[in-house]
Amino acid sequence: MEENTPFPPPAEIQIRHLTGADPQTGSFSPELFAQIRRALGAGMTRLAEQGMTAENVTRIIFTLSTTDGFNTCFPLLNDLFSQTCPATTLRLVNEFSQPGQLVAIDLIAQPVHDPYHGLETV
Repeated sequence: MEENTPFPPPAEIQIRHLTGADPQTGSFSPELFAQIRRALGAGMTRLAEQGMTAENVTRIIFTLSTTDGFNTCFPLLNDLFSQTCPATTLRLVNEFSQPGQLVAIDLIAQPVHDPYHGLETV
């Protein structure tokens, strides 16, 4: 049975394998916070290229080789995502293939879909 909906769901955007590598040197900070901050900054830039912001993020997937220091990232995550509270997944790996890498982040986002946009209210 085919469902006829007047408003199809918006397309999902996936930004995968964001790392905290320095774009000029390719090296990693020894601190998890610095790597997460840099990876999320790159993710926000990529979202902006798609006309989106952190408010469009519906899921964050952190792949970590260590959780030591992850709690220091909570204020940063709260600043970016407190309005939307995206679902969050933490995955642990023994190590990454690149020496010094502590994290890889995937962001899943959807454009804001307002089915009433442009409709006149009475």
